[in-house]
Amino acid sequence: MADSILYRLRQRETATRHCCSFQREFQVNKVLLPRLNLEAELQGHTGCVNCLEWNEKGNLLASGSDDLNTIIWEPLKHKQLCSIRTGHHGNVFSVKFLPDTNDRIIVTAAADCKVRVHDMNIKETTTAFSCHAGRVKRLAVAPTVPYMFWSAGEDGTVRQFDLRAPHTCNDHCGNVLINLNSYIGNHAEAKCVSINPLRTEMLAVGANDPYVRIYDVRMLSPHSVRFSSEERLGASWHTPAPDPDPHGELPRGCVQYYIAGHLPIKQHEYNRKFRTLVSTYVTFGPDGRELLVNLGGEQIYLFDVTKSRKPKRYDTEDYKLTRPTMTTTAVTTTTTTTTASTNNGVVKDVAEVLSSNGTAVSGSVTNGVAKHISHTNGIKIAEESKPKRKRVSLCGKSRRLPPKAEALKKQANDVFARQQWTYAINLYNQALSIAPNSAVLFANRAAAYMKRKW
Repeated sequence: MADSILYRLRQRETATRHCCSFQREFQVNKVLLPRLNLEAELQGHTGCVNCLEWNEKGNLLASGSDDLNTIIWEPLKHKQLCSIRTGHHGNVFSVKFLPDTNDRIIVTAAADCKVRVHDMNIKETTTAFSCHAGRVKRLAVAPTVPYMFWSAGEDGTVRQFDLRAPHTCNDHCGNVLINLNSYIGNHAEAKCVSINPLRTEMLAVGANDPYVRIYDVRMLSPHSVRFSSEERLGASWHTPAPDPDPHGELPRGCVQYYIAGHLPIKQHEYNRKFRTLVSTYVTFGPDGRELLVNLGGEQIYLFDVTKSRKPKRYDTEDYKLTRPTMTTTAVTTTTTTTTASTNNGVVKDVAEVLSSNGTAVSGSVTNGVAKHISHTNGIKIAEESKPKRKRVSLCGKSRRLPPKAEALKKQANDVFARQQWTYAINLYNQALSIAPNSAVLFANRAAAYMKRKW
């Protein structure tokens, strides 16, 4: 088995067509999982470690902590390279290497509302910015821009810093690129920020709501936003609110919104239960095509940012549960929805899981997307329009699974009934490697994932 895994790893590196099958077969593998052991613990901090950052070469690791220090590690050698006293008076939340500086310049952001620039060679702070009126949660850098970086603060602003330009901090610094208070409302909080590594004009921002915004920074100009001294002094126990911002209105077409389709209509329920949906981390993939979002209090989502898509729409009419020999799926013009037949052994649980995750059993609200929502993932949903459907086969010309895949499916269904979710997922993955176009297998595996809850 080990030789097979190594062979498949080499195939994945040299032939892209093997990536999908490798992922389906090995993402939950009982041989690989036990090999994921702890290699080493790097000892050095005396407080909670809040952030980690690799350098571009991957041979250095920076960490920021509640002990107000930043440590540079050589993790492959399991040793500490140097420790920097940041000068912050609050927990260090973010640390970044500035690109093209030979890993000499690092930037830190902290709960004391300050951003500091450090020189590793002399182990000193070279520049300190006190522009933010709230805690600074995240920093972002662009791979090709060694002299600029961006920050997201809980004062609701995203700021742009240029080390080439002289700067003096005051109560109305002119480096505000985005002021969320202008269109979210006072007490908005910017929680995270990321720059697309290949398209550096794309800046993603997460806030204290379930929406993720991607801005075109070419259409934005830095401006000043004033926070009164009273708001700044009270920032330690409440989110500061700025003075009215006459320049806060965004140009048309400069921002796109991304959100999971079921969240807008469930947000009221979350608020009633005092659950907050906050984007705690956003990052682009290395090829700039995908955006990974950690939504605190909910799930982790992966968005394709290269093309806008309509949300998936499910209709109970698509589930023909009374026809045991016919397995079909309804396809809209943009996405494919999965169905289940009555003889797969998991259809009841699939229906329960779908209904518990925002999928309505009537045609009025589907997959948590209501007709009144004006936009989802950059696409406006017309109230009067209804997607056209056509019937297609799930497994190409043949509607039956290959014998080996059918046997694995039956075994997985039995394991599912015994509530052994991870084992069931592993078996469904093996079946999918044989029948990669089977919607029944995908639906059953999805039900196992949702039952497992991680």
